[in-house]
Amino acid sequence: MLSSRKSKLGIAALFGVSTLVLSGCADYLSNRDTVTARVGNASMANTAIQEIQPWPPAAYKTTVGYGG
Repeated sequence: MLSSRKSKLGIAALFGVSTLVLSGCADYLSNRDTVTARVGNASMANTAIQEIQPWPPAAYKTTVGYGG
């Protein structure tokens, strides 16, 4: 009787531990890096972010020629 109670407790503990371990994978598996038809302009945005000088030279002028 005591042996069957220990085995049931062991199975329940094993189930609980395995549930906790596998629950950490749920968020990881839902964030897959795959290409879909709904990508949009992500490749163009990444190109613009990594561009060396994205602003025109006039944008770097900080002095204003008039009062105001």
